[in-house]
Amino acid sequence: MATAERIFHLRPEAERAFGFAQARRSGNTLYVSGVLSVNDRFEPQGAGDMKAQVSNVYDAIETTLRAFGVGLANVIRESIFVTDMAGFLEANAVRVQRYHGHPLPTATAVEVRRLAFEPCMVEIEVVAEL
Repeated sequence: MATAERIFHLRPEAERAFGFAQARRSGNTLYVSGVLSVNDRFEPQGAGDMKAQVSNVYDAIETTLRAFGVGLANVIRESIFVTDMAGFLEANAVRVQRYHGHPLPTATAVEVRRLAFEPCMVEIEVVAEL
């Protein structure tokens, strides 16, 4: 049996230049690539402000999920990469608020030396059930 597959580009030109899709559906599972706090030209946004970056990342994740007709309630797994764990723990309330009223996903948070763009402090990838 063939499974439904669909690719989604949130920022088509920049994603194609870097060689990835923002999301890919395989059957009833949606894989969302790591999301950074960037604009459509991949220019970092909210430099030095972890709360702003977390909020921007979830805005982009929710936009991507809506393209598939789902929302944060469908997220079953998160992988969170941060350059400052203490800063992320302080900003985590922004993340928790986004899930208010929804089941919480499984999650892993890892501190890394840096992300693709140096001003970016957080990158989050998710897996959602459709």
